Amino acid sequence: MFLAHRLQPHPLKAMRVCFLRNGDRFFKGVTMAVSRTHFKDFEALLQGVTEALSRHVVLPSAITKIVGAQGSPMTSLGCFVEGDTVICCCKYEELVWVKYGINKEFQRLLASLRRWQDRRIVGESLEHIMPNELPDAIQLYVSQLEPVVQHARTLILRGQMQKSGTQCIVKMVSKQYMDCTSGDPYIEPEVLRQLQSHPNIIELMYSVEEPLYLYFVLEYLDCDLKDVVYKSGPISEAYARSVVRGTLAGLAHMHRLQLVHRDIKPENLLLRFSFESGELNMVKITDFGMTAYYRGSKLYSCCGTPNFMAPEVIAEAGYDYQVDCWSLGVTLFYILYGVLPFGNHHTVVVEVFAAIMSGEPKCPEGMEGVLSSEARQLIDGLLQRNPRKRLTVAEAAEHPFLQP
Repeated sequence: MFLAHRLQPHPLKAMRVCFLRNGDRFFKGVTMAVSRTHFKDFEALLQGVTEALSRHVVLPSAITKIVGAQGSPMTSLGCFVEGDTVICCCKYEELVWVKYGINKEFQRLLASLRRWQDRRIVGESLEHIMPNELPDAIQLYVSQLEPVVQHARTLILRGQMQKSGTQCIVKMVSKQYMDCTSGDPYIEPEVLRQLQSHPNIIELMYSVEEPLYLYFVLEYLDCDLKDVVYKSGPISEAYARSVVRGTLAGLAHMHRLQLVHRDIKPENLLLRFSFESGELNMVKITDFGMTAYYRGSKLYSCCGTPNFMAPEVIAEAGYDYQVDCWSLGVTLFYILYGVLPFGNHHTVVVEVFAAIMSGEPKCPEGMEGVLSSEARQLIDGLLQRNPRKRLTVAEAAEHPFLQP
């Protein structure tokens, strides 16, 4: 199973990281700021770390590998978070575990981070919000509210419109949390209003804004695409064809409006679907919390759901609309085969990233010949590592697999 959580964009400010020397328990580390402002890519970071460490310790060669405190390799700028402690290895060195220490300045930073995080978690948690605590502007119009997803950062409830009896979804968002974690502006309310009335985009009924929270009342569909695969297994090519057509239509509309979704995955594709009859009538894109404008300047925030992220997002090499096409390719592979093309058995984010950056999608064992050549060709076209060679939304829509 793939990871349910997704990565928020890194804050615009630099990440302060303590770099330790492999095997040196006496050296207390060098604190450096990590961001694209300071280093254009991971190779530039390795060079910068080599120069910084060489002022304090003797290095037999340049630093070629950086490992997190838990032993996970750091492979891109996007792997670092504020307050990380990492170990730096030279070429051909094996990682040595000793009792490492950190300098007092970095210790004070970590203590400050813990205090700030404790205050933020206590003040913003949605974990214990009850349906009757929602504002009157919601409760006056929506009844029978029941939590569907509820944890510290997310609250989604199913309900029913009072007058019409129509089922709906209420999504509660912490403005402070989104503002703190988004490297790009949080524009979900604006996006939902801008995308109104498209047949393949979730419909916003109305929204409510409070000083700390936003509430979206959205149309209700039967299930998401992940539910179908989880309960029924891989879907048929005919159903996959319908899903991809609808998703491409929604993405084409978004891209015309200069919007990149950045989190296309089975959970974010809602369906009008009957498990009894197996009838699929509709697919709609939802969850625009990661959406950003693309207006000619490349985007750099490393965000999304790890298994579905394009290589250029992980590498923070600058990206555009083509990341949505990659994510759709991963989704198509998953719904037809029932497994993910990259990192299917990995549970650590950096291992998933390594699988995406180094591996090629392969047909699962025992499923050779299951798919038509047209389906395999579409998957291959969407999962091109070079975004310039990857199929665009318009090109994918004209692919033979999607033709009647």
